Amino acid sequence: MSLSDLPALDCHAHIAPDVTAPQIRGLNGAIIFAMTRTPAEANYAANRDDPTILWGYGVHPGVPGAIAALTEDGIRRATTRHPIIGEIGLDRKSALEPQTRALDLILRVCADQPVLLSLHSTGRTSQLLDVLQERPHAGAILHWFNGTRNEIERAAAMGCYFSVNAAMSDERLAWFPRDRLLPETDFPSSRRTTQARQPGDTAFLEQRMSALTGQSETAVREMWYRNLGELATHAGIVSRLPTQLQRLISHP
Repeated sequence: MSLSDLPALDCHAHIAPDVTAPQIRGLNGAIIFAMTRTPAEANYAANRDDPTILWGYGVHPGVPGAIAALTEDGIRRATTRHPIIGEIGLDRKSALEPQTRALDLILRVCADQPVLLSLHSTGRTSQLLDVLQERPHAGAILHWFNGTRNEIERAAAMGCYFSVNAAMSDERLAWFPRDRLLPETDFPSSRRTTQARQPGDTAFLEQRMSALTGQSETAVREMWYRNLGELATHAGIVSRLPTQLQRLISHP
């Protein structure tokens, strides 16, 4: 399968849940994991049916109101409506204890559910791994993980995958196991350094990874899909993915 046959893949970006059909067409067919920040935003997005966008259920740790709105029943409903629980995690800008309680609840409810998790860890990388160690999940993806090399190795040993972007240094990108890498833009964050003009614009990241690995950009994109296929199979989520994405991860 050639690069032209594989749409861009973006495993962590932010899109307004009231995005219009013409705006989605402007994303050029990219497959996007669209993270929400609050249960209310996620509930709005859950009513959408977009073949190229997978909407997450988010409880962003940097948004205290999102944590306050979290309920166990809400998470249980979310696992049936959203194939991705994200963005969730821990953040240095807010009190740690409420965040940890919220994350522990989410992980407990999701423990036996076929979902992917997109986990934020800014300034709390070791604490996040501690929580995951206690409540592991087969679908864990560490988003923009800036932990130490030892923490990356620890996370990999726990089975985690890593969504990376072009704002990250060459040195850090080289630390991650290639078979656990997924692409992201985190759009609209850090657009100057990611060089992502819109969600799904991973071209600069693919150029960077091509130079780092000595592979063609075609091979890099194929790697993204191959890795996602392995993760989706391990997490038991393949049947919950859009038909087009199921086909793509079956033949990367």
